[in-house]
Amino acid sequence: MLGSIIRFSWDMDATASWTSSLKWVGEVVKDAAANTELKSRKGRIKGPALLHKVSGSSYEQLFAVFNSPPSSRTRAQHSLNMASAHPAPEQDAQDSQDGKEVTLDLSTGISIPTYWWHPAGCSAASSSAVLCLHGAGDVALVWAQVARRLRNRIGVTIVAADLRGHGGAMVEERLDESLGLQRLLPDVLALLRSTGERLSQGEDDNVSLILCGHSLGGALAARAASEALKKQLPLQVRAAILLESVEGTAAETLPRSVAWMQARPRSFTSLEDAIAWSLSSGMLANPEAARENIPPRLHREAGQKWTWITNVSEAITCWPQWFDGVSSLFVGLPIPKLLIVGSVDRMDAALEAAHMQGRFRLEVVPHSGHYIHEDCPDDVAEAIAKFLLQLQQQEKAFAKLMAHRATSRPPSLGPADVKRHRVDQNRCRIREHIAFQTRQD
Repeated sequence: MLGSIIRFSWDMDATASWTSSLKWVGEVVKDAAANTELKSRKGRIKGPALLHKVSGSSYEQLFAVFNSPPSSRTRAQHSLNMASAHPAPEQDAQDSQDGKEVTLDLSTGISIPTYWWHPAGCSAASSSAVLCLHGAGDVALVWAQVARRLRNRIGVTIVAADLRGHGGAMVEERLDESLGLQRLLPDVLALLRSTGERLSQGEDDNVSLILCGHSLGGALAARAASEALKKQLPLQVRAAILLESVEGTAAETLPRSVAWMQARPRSFTSLEDAIAWSLSSGMLANPEAARENIPPRLHREAGQKWTWITNVSEAITCWPQWFDGVSSLFVGLPIPKLLIVGSVDRMDAALEAAHMQGRFRLEVVPHSGHYIHEDCPDDVAEAIAKFLLQLQQQEKAFAKLMAHRATSRPPSLGPADVKRHRVDQNRCRIREHIAFQTRQD
């Protein structure tokens, strides 16, 4: 109850919360520029929001090593031991992992890699697909595990794309410019058009997309769905699915997220070291996902160490705008909606109220961190499959009802029929008037 009151109080003054977070972010950037470390003498990160550890926070696992005593690292160490028992070989970071890689040239002037998982026996041409958008600092291939589980379960093509400034979509501009909404949102809208064109291949104009996104990708999915519905693009946005994309939680955890991003290692001697760090730090809890999804996030020059392709800490000033107003925007979308979180504690007051009113479907995947689709791909795929299968059933039932109404509707009346009907009505009125007058006399 107290947690709900605290979250409600934050929502009543969201602007003040963002402003407070931004002030602290400014201090972090200033400290980073001066090469100062955000650590105490005990080696733990300091900061206003780091002193208060919220149970069930989206970033609770991410700070398991930085903010917790060694005794609480049992789960992370267990994951590390499992990964060490099966080390990942040095591999190409562009491995498609069963997805067909297709480069799309967008109308915004950027070319981006996309990965397509078609259902078994399905041709490239299709009338529907799920378009998946990754979070900040990630790549399209983090969706591979979920995509492989979904494509045959629901019989729909799954598409994932690298966002501008990520993976194979790097551009010659500062990252704080690339990751602003003024760049990302037009890219996503252009991606919708290009994806629809490739799906139809000139055979079908009735193309529909389900937008699915994690964290930053979820915020972009909600915004793109809203814009697509307003602009009436030559395709239909059937539904929106958001994973761990909550405005209130994003604002509340912003200082901790910045601190964690600043403190993470910038380079690794080998991919095995990077995978081990992702598990020991609590970033990921799934060794299989770590072995598969950490390498695509990294690159290296000849003879150099492995470094992150996207250093999101260079775009800290963009973070608040990503989620500003997303909860109300998501709730207001006039299409079926699904929100997937690791705990109900990660929802803000706006989403809690809307869910009580039945305005969207909620799925909770417990025992997962912020990277919920990587920690629990089976559970996430199952939640999405249930939602989409139910959506398909509802659409079929609605189409059947409309067809029945069309066939059972009485034939339309011609001009002569309308005139005859009016004459009959007038005759009835005259008879009623005569009868009334007779009773009065």
